[in-house]
Amino acid sequence: MEDQALHYDDMSNENLVIEIKKIEQKAPGLLMECHWHEQIQFYYFTEGKATVRCNLKQFEVDAGNLVILNSKDLHYMENVSTELTFYMIKIDLSFIYSNKIDSIQAQFLTPLSQNLILFENVVRDDQDVLGCVERIIDEYYSKKIGFELAIKGQVYDLIVLLLRGYVRKTYGEEEFQSRREILRRFRKVIDYMDQNFTEKIELEKLSGIAGISTGHFCRLFKQITGMSAIDYINDLRINKAVGLIKSSGQNITEIAMNCGFSDSNYFSRIFKKSQKISPMQMKKLVRK
Repeated sequence: MEDQALHYDDMSNENLVIEIKKIEQKAPGLLMECHWHEQIQFYYFTEGKATVRCNLKQFEVDAGNLVILNSKDLHYMENVSTELTFYMIKIDLSFIYSNKIDSIQAQFLTPLSQNLILFENVVRDDQDVLGCVERIIDEYYSKKIGFELAIKGQVYDLIVLLLRGYVRKTYGEEEFQSRREILRRFRKVIDYMDQNFTEKIELEKLSGIAGISTGHFCRLFKQITGMSAIDYINDLRINKAVGLIKSSGQNITEIAMNCGFSDSNYFSRIFKKSQKISPMQMKKLVRK
């Protein structure tokens, strides 16, 4: 993948168990390859526009929008503006657990941490929710005395607002375990595709990794990612090609071959469909 693509997984502040990063990107392009996290995450946009694909849905988001990524939501993001700024907020929900298990924890916090309650993926024009997120960001960066308490209180407020207005689905334990097993199998498949997309990849190989028939694999892959396995591989290859066009002196045929395309004409068609410009036109723009 391109060097600019983001992929953060681990919580870095062991005491607070919340992490906020300010992300800025000055040019259109891929921000995050397709992946998912164990913790719930929030992306709060303050400038620019982006395309976010989450499971089967694609969203266009801009300043003032909040994207919610539930645990194990498969997603990727692309910047579609010249100036993009957003805050990536990762929260380990154990941060707001009490030492003594009570009805609040059993009824709300544990189901949330176990991914049994899923929220809508985008919040727009809700000043209560967005104000809460802004206060969390302010406290995180100001580090005034008691900021940990302030953030913990705001996280509780945020969860209440989301539970009251943005619950998308509630899973039963059996349904959740089935979904978890499917995602476990397909994570191996996606990891394999990410690492080998420049090589020839057969659907039979992918379905073998998932441990299911090829037909079943194709149906489930599209159900989970919103695209066919071939389209997903081509997306990986095109993103790699964009990086090579911008950073290497290779000709178009060499770039096509190095990105896993055996036919340069097919590569050009797929590239133009994805980027709305031919690879040769992009190369000329880069030269200028």
